[in-house]
Amino acid sequence: MEQPILSFLTAYFSDLHIQCRLTDRKQLELADLDLGLRNSILMQEADAQKQAPFPFVQNTIYFIVDYYECNYSFFRLPDKSAFLFVGPFLWREFERSQILSLMNRLDIPTELFPQLQEYYHALPLIADKASMTALLRHVYQTLDADADVSVQTLHLKDLETRESFLEKHQFVVPEDPVLSMHLLEERYHIEDELLDAISHGNSARALSFMEALGNLRFVPRTEDALRNRKNLILTLNTLLRRKAYETGVHPFYIDAVSGNFARMIESIQSVEEINDLISYMVQSYCQLVEQRSMSSYSDPIRQILVTIDASLTGDLSLKRFANELFLNTSYLSTLFKKEVGMTLTDYVNANRIEYAKKLLRSTLLPVQDVAAACGIPDVHYFTRLFRRITGMTPREWRR
Repeated sequence: MEQPILSFLTAYFSDLHIQCRLTDRKQLELADLDLGLRNSILMQEADAQKQAPFPFVQNTIYFIVDYYECNYSFFRLPDKSAFLFVGPFLWREFERSQILSLMNRLDIPTELFPQLQEYYHALPLIADKASMTALLRHVYQTLDADADVSVQTLHLKDLETRESFLEKHQFVVPEDPVLSMHLLEERYHIEDELLDAISHGNSARALSFMEALGNLRFVPRTEDALRNRKNLILTLNTLLRRKAYETGVHPFYIDAVSGNFARMIESIQSVEEINDLISYMVQSYCQLVEQRSMSSYSDPIRQILVTIDASLTGDLSLKRFANELFLNTSYLSTLFKKEVGMTLTDYVNANRIEYAKKLLRSTLLPVQDVAAACGIPDVHYFTRLFRRITGMTPREWRR
């Protein structure tokens, strides 16, 4: 029973982006658990950063608040084989004024403020302590049904005087300080997975990673919450646009989609609207890649396909494309059929009739005008072609 329930607990906290570890150490070493905070800003070697052991009681779930106001939880397994640690995390947002107050109390150099702010904004939030306590208590009692489990909160600053703490902790400003290395790595990993899902046109997978990315917290760049969200989604639009290009979607299609989203983002009036737009954006780029990726086509065929999509009313003859691409007409005809699966003429006609079907259903344009809009000025030829491809006349289709 022990392994399944612990695996469940680890997976649960992993989904919340909270570290959950088993260790057989009897000494609490927060430098190994704090996602790089102490190793980044303290001058001492790792051994000097270890928290002195403190008495613990079996059948007790501990919640710890360290000197940096980070929260952890741990308990010793009923069989005494290991300790389970959860954290760091925050119960509430750590505001700018609180960071400055902490820095003043611990004599942390002011130059470290940007890195500390980045660190605290990256830490996951748990809004409901009661629910987490109930979960851990339930897990413990599943491991030992007879245990009388208690809960205790420890503030490490109450176990050591400020003077004693400062004697043992000397802060230093690194040349390139990075406090939340683990969290930054996780963010980039999720972004990579998101972009990989986009490159395969997999909407469901992309949305799941987008949700995971949304659970991470970022340092606000301005005091305007809406502007911050707009900036983030504009960055996302750029990332998705670039990935679509890398997967073989022509800039002609990408520019239309990304430009439309850029305008939509700037017109948004609330944070709630942005959250809805993010899902739509991810799905749209997946659909774009799925329908428009030309990675399997050679450059000449790719140019022809884009030109056809851009203007069905122009000259779309084999001779025109052969001249523009400096290729022999016979060679180009063979290449097109090999890569696309049909002749150039059949492909052009199929696209023109597909567009005609949309116009017939969505407008009241006369059939002659529909034919002209599709690049076929001869309405009689258009009608014959339409019937050959669809099995009915344009008027029958419209009805």
